[in-house]
Amino acid sequence: MLNVVWPPKMTIMPHNHTMWAVIGVYTGREDNIFWRRLEGGDGRRIEAAGAKALSEKDTAPLGRDIIHSVTNPIPRLTGAIHVYGGDFFGAERSEWDPETLREQRFDVERARRLFAET
Repeated sequence: MLNVVWPPKMTIMPHNHTMWAVIGVYTGREDNIFWRRLEGGDGRRIEAAGAKALSEKDTAPLGRDIIHSVTNPIPRLTGAIHVYGGDFFGAERSEWDPETLREQRFDVERARRLFAET
């Protein structure tokens, strides 16, 4: 379980968790874009497949195969409780380059730095 606090206007690149998750927003707003793998080619690229905005008191379940990116679109902090069905920091998972949408290994330290810098 993580208490995630998103700085204003912060976006985190598309990523997967390789485990189920439930997100509950307790203050602010979190916009999720859901992605799917493109058919054909090398299977390492994705395309947008849907979206959902979560506001205070909203929850959303995520299946183990979901790929999503998250943005805090408002000019103040957003807080959410994230419950994961496994070891969030130890799981082997992927992220996708925000410019090319190509898959790469998830870098936990880069994600931590992103939160620390914003």
